Amino acid sequence: MLDRFNHVAKLNMVLIISIITLSFYTISWHHQNYLLYHKYNAVQVENQRMMALHKQLLTEYSKQISGKEIQDSALKKLQMKTPKLRERKTL
Repeated sequence: MLDRFNHVAKLNMVLIISIITLSFYTISWHHQNYLLYHKYNAVQVENQRMMALHKQLLTEYSKQISGKEIQDSALKKLQMKTPKLRERKTL
């Protein structure tokens, strides 16, 4: 009977130690997920900011090279005139 009690006590000690160890691992895992979540949010905000800046730069660049602005600047600087409909020749 005493031998059985020792085995049960040893088994209970092993189970208690394993539960405590798993609890610490769970707390550590949760904290790592919490930190990863905050890093993910910070990176996502930075990515959205960069994408907005990229879109703004693309818009400004497309305005700079747009054909309408080139045509307008040629009309002003070179004093060119737009062709009339009769003057256009088709190939």
